[in-house]
Amino acid sequence: MRHLVFFSLSESEQQAILQWGLRLFGMGQHKVGDIHVIKYEGRVVVLDDGSRWEVESYDASTVDFWGEFTKVAIIDDEMYRLDESVSVSEDLV
Repeated sequence: MRHLVFFSLSESEQQAILQWGLRLFGMGQHKVGDIHVIKYEGRVVVLDDGSRWEVESYDASTVDFWGEFTKVAIIDDEMYRLDESVSVSEDLV
């Protein structure tokens, strides 16, 4: 078996591979919850489990119209309002 050359890579190259791997690991996983609070005119959504999600600026106005207890699903960087099938782009903060 050949030795991995991972440790011969620079620190920035190792970090890039790590970030890529973590991104792939997270894809395909989903989270469903109720909105607890919407902050900063729709830019941040806090779910009932305490997780905080940053919404892209171009989608903030859509989220700002959603309210507490709205059921959402988060799948691959998209937040879907389940009762109307509306989606916005977001990231975990």
